[in-house]
Amino acid sequence: MPASTRVRRLTLDDAPFLAELLAAYAGEMRGEPAQPVSEAVALALIADPAALVFAVHGPGPGAGLDGFAVVFDLPEAVSGRRAGQLDDLFVASQARGKGLAAALVHTAVEEGRRRGWVHLRWLVPEDNAAALSLYRRLAEPAPWLSFVIRLDRAASL
Repeated sequence: MPASTRVRRLTLDDAPFLAELLAAYAGEMRGEPAQPVSEAVALALIADPAALVFAVHGPGPGAGLDGFAVVFDLPEAVSGRRAGQLDDLFVASQARGKGLAAALVHTAVEEGRRRGWVHLRWLVPEDNAAALSLYRRLAEPAPWLSFVIRLDRAASL
């Protein structure tokens, strides 16, 4: 990770920047051109008490954000402790290859250590080769599969 890379928790003032990244992320996940995302959506995510929303600023000038991660602090039934669930992680296409995704994961791990989590877990689409390559370097594969029941097809990816 370059020395000038900064990861921090987002504030409500960051909503316009997060809205831009959310639009790019949703477009990429859906395989279609990005559609604008309302600042209200970004504000709601940042303000949600269940979510820890981190942002990364890569090296170079500019006030914008280069990526984000959404992490949840959840009860973990087997240990009776807490665990982290990294729910979304995105780095803008022009900022990839600079260690920013790894910096976001590292920040989530450090937050988990501070909070006493038993582990940090996350999901990744099976066809995302770049993400899988990175995650295999950072972590070990979990011994379980993921399944989904779509409840709202319009909102689902």
